[in-house]
Amino acid sequence: MIIITAATGRYGRLVIGALLRRGVAANNIVAAVRDRAKAGDIEALGVEVREADYDKPETLVPAFAGAERLLLVPSADFGQRYPQMRRAVKAAVSAGVPVVAYAG
Repeated sequence: MIIITAATGRYGRLVIGALLRRGVAANNIVAAVRDRAKAGDIEALGVEVREADYDKPETLVPAFAGAERLLLVPSADFGQRYPQMRRAVKAAVSAGVPVVAYAG
């Protein structure tokens, strides 16, 4: 399973679209999002949506569970990127994610 964070943002949506066009099954993609209300169109594609807010660390481990690959897309809050990504990487390690990529 491939998990894409910040999936409702421009870059996250592009990545999900590219994966689908390359033949990755929708049920093998998870959109990790801060606000589920913005992910209806992604969910309609058959992609699972999970809450993952970099500023709510308790949401990260459950969101990353089962991932074979995780793409961390940073938030637009430049002043918070380092602590947010640090929390996300710690959560990925706790969730046992074997491959983590950063789209910085």
